Amino acid sequence: MLLARTGARRVERQGRGPHVIAKRGLRVMRKVNASAWGVLYIILVLVGTATAPSVRADGVGYYDALSHPPQRAAGNNVDLSIYRAQGKPVYGRFSYQAPAKGLVLVDPPHGTATRWTDDFEIAWTKMGDIGPLVLFLHGVPTNRVQWEDIQGHVSRFAETIAIDMLGMGESTQPRLYGGAGTTSPNPRWQWKNDLDYIEKLMQHYYPGRKFIFIADDWGGGIAAHYAGEYGAERLDAFVLLDPIAFDGYPVNEIQAIGRASMIPNTPDGDAQFAAVMGAFDQTVVQIYKTMVYDPSVYNQYKLRGITFPYVDVDYHRNGRGDGLGEVANSVTLRLKMHNIRVLADRAAILSPALLLPYDAKKNPNGVKYDNITVPSLIMWGEFDNMMPAAQSQRFAYVLGTDDVQITYIPRAGHFAGTDNPAFVADTIVNFLRRVKGRSAMADINLGNEGIWKGDEAALIEDLRKLHGIN
Repeated sequence: MLLARTGARRVERQGRGPHVIAKRGLRVMRKVNASAWGVLYIILVLVGTATAPSVRADGVGYYDALSHPPQRAAGNNVDLSIYRAQGKPVYGRFSYQAPAKGLVLVDPPHGTATRWTDDFEIAWTKMGDIGPLVLFLHGVPTNRVQWEDIQGHVSRFAETIAIDMLGMGESTQPRLYGGAGTTSPNPRWQWKNDLDYIEKLMQHYYPGRKFIFIADDWGGGIAAHYAGEYGAERLDAFVLLDPIAFDGYPVNEIQAIGRASMIPNTPDGDAQFAAVMGAFDQTVVQIYKTMVYDPSVYNQYKLRGITFPYVDVDYHRNGRGDGLGEVANSVTLRLKMHNIRVLADRAAILSPALLLPYDAKKNPNGVKYDNITVPSLIMWGEFDNMMPAAQSQRFAYVLGTDDVQITYIPRAGHFAGTDNPAFVADTIVNFLRRVKGRSAMADINLGNEGIWKGDEAALIEDLRKLHGIN
């Protein structure tokens, strides 16, 4: 191998063509009397010359690309306009025929009439249409809005879709899921059941295509089960951001919501539930602010995007929508008790058993971590005070691959993507490039933070041409 590398460098300096390289390889074979090494030499050098051209047809090469003078007008600030434009958001819903029925509102969010149905919808946002395929899944108690900033930047380089998990965000909120004719919670909220609609949705929109699964918080547990079930058959890579993992869960804030599911699903029980959850809006906002390193990332405007499934957020048009009648105030502002009930039911089933490794006898509902053989990225906010960041190292020894990258997100808490979206987005893009290769990306990535030289607009144009990226 040393002989092959040395010869390759010498030939490159002399500017020899592939036919000369082949002849030299044959001479190497004769000299060392090792045909396997000689063949390897020829393959390595021919592949190198075929796939990594250092000079374009017009004579411009890597030296030219990397030696542009800075442009004074460009300044030294990051200029994201040099990149391919973000994908325009497209919103939609996937019709999901569920394996069981649930009780859904006929006229959400405040209607009282309900019906039993197994016709559900999974809400999604698509951005970008070129490059590797990426699926984003959110945490709890949030929705796909949690990923919007990061999804937008990643869509410059990849094709992306973010979904609301069943029972959250704009997806169907089925109460008593699987419990038609009963008044008790049920096991349909086990995470293994989320795999069904995820797989059907991805096969519907992207039949047969492998994808990179990126998930945060609670979504990370679902993604781990999916990766353990389908592995390399469906995934190119596996990415977790501050996931709930192993025996670091549950946490008190979510446990308290889950315990409310024990209140009977009866008219009297509903009244009791409403009384117990009368301050839910305050509770959930405090949970959000605990999950970030810098609470100032949330204010009333920012919170609307994640609290809307549970509380009215348009105060002025709360009633008839005319700004005159039924205008909300602190007393009349309405909580969406049906959806809060669904959240409580989802939270009730959470336990370390769902997150610890699978064992046929000891933990049959666990994660099949050793089936996850694709390249993996584990990101964690360095100041996560909800899920212990030290757990990140454990993934390197339980996943079925040695290709496990561990990255700590600076200046970030549990919702690291909210605290530091630029760093998280750039880490994801660089990971995609490493896994899928430079030519598979929709654009060249020069980063999105720091102090720039001022030649990046010219640099990126040359690199696009050198790597065949249009």
